[in-house]
Formats: sequence, C-alpha cells, structure tokens
Amino acid sequence: MQTKKRQIKQQIIATLVVSFMFLMVFGALNQEIVSANFVSNLIQNFVGGTLQLQGPTSIGFPDINVGTPTNSLANLSAVNIRDYVGSGALWSVVGSMNNMLATNAGTRNFLDANNIAWFPGNATLTGLEGASTSGIALGTNTLMNAATSRTLINASANNGMGNYILNGTLINIQYYGWGNQIAGTYQNTLTLTIS
Repeated sequence: MQTKKRQIKQQIIATLVVSFMFLMVFGALNQEIVSANFVSNLIQNFVGGTLQLQGPTSIGFPDINVGTPTNSLANLSAVNIRDYVGSGALWSVVGSMNNMLATNAGTRNFLDANNIAWFPGNATLTGLEGASTSGIALGTNTLMNAATSRTLINASANNGMGNYILNGTLINIQYYGWGNQIAGTYQNTLTLTIS
C-alpha cells in the first residue's frame, strides 16, 4: 500500500508540474500576443479654401489749391491678401481706376487717371501667421491708366500661400496747377482684383 500511495503522490505531483508548465507556456504565449505591435493608419484631409483680398474702404488725399502745382499723396495701407487655396498656384493683385470726377459742371471737372501714380515698389509686405514672403514681387511704380490694370503684387508658383499684409503703397495725384480746374470733391473707385 505504501507503494501505491507513493505512486499516487507521484502522479499528483507530475500532474501539478505538467499543469504548472502548461500554464507557464500558455501564459508566455498569451503575453506575447498582447504585446505584439498594432498599426493603425491616421487619415486627415485638408480642404482648399479661397483667395481673399481686403483693403481700405476709402483713401483720402490732402486738399489741393486750384492753380497751385503740387503732389497730393495718400497711403493705400492695410491691403490684406490671403491665399488659402492650398494648391500653390500663382496669383496676382492688380489695380485699375478711371478718371476722378467732380459733381460740379465745367470743362475741367476731372482728374485724369494718367496724372495719378502709385508706388507699390516702395511698400512693405509682411507675412502673417508664419507665411513666407519668398517668391512674392511688388508691382512697379507707375502712372495709373484708365485702359490698363497695374500690378500691385504677385506671387510665383508654390509661393504666396498664407496670409499677408501690404502697407505703404503711396498714391500720388500730380496736379500741374491748371487754372480752370473746378473746385469740388473728386471721386472714383480704385478697383483691386486678385486672381
């Protein structure tokens, strides 16, 4: 009977050892499965926005005395250009205007657009929100012309993406002192276009 008890004890111990080994091996496999890498793709779409342009609603010049030749300067300031299209396409801002007219009747109740110059080449361009000014060119200082748009600023391809402010574009009325100039307020619109 002693032998039988010893055999039963050995079988129980052997069963426990095998069970313990089985648990160790199964546990190790299970841990390896749990610690395996899992890869997940992250996806984010950026949807293109628009080209936007904003500027002052009016630009005032100092008074001119009839008959006194002078240059009358005003500042086209805070022109805000935003390229949020996201394509890197080139863009250009041009300006155009016609003659400035007075409401009063008379033979000289206008200021010819050819006597009005602008100076974008002397302006200051600032990139906002980290936008780079590389590849952006200011327009040429020139006389306005009723028949032709003039370049204020342009960006080459893959440049000019972001938010910009252009300050200090002077506009100059060259008045030659015509004695028959009608006194009054002269107005017209300067149209800026971005494309």
